[in-house]
Amino acid sequence: MSKLLRIMAGLLVGMVVAAGLVLLFAPRSGAETRRRIQECIEDILAEGRQASETRRLELVSQFETLKQPSRQSL
Repeated sequence: MSKLLRIMAGLLVGMVVAAGLVLLFAPRSGAETRRRIQECIEDILAEGRQASETRRLELVSQFETLKQPSRQSL
């Protein structure tokens, strides 16, 4: 198990170092990079909110349908 933990720790450190190098050598300024990251995050959150609202409406519709008495049971 300790071998697995060392591998996981190595992967995590590698990802952090890679992310740092990408940001360090990025062709844009820090402010521009932060702005673009923020825009991407906002877009992802907006898509998630829309998807959850769509699913909520579907579930409400299904629930309302299930609440209706069945004609077969009459």
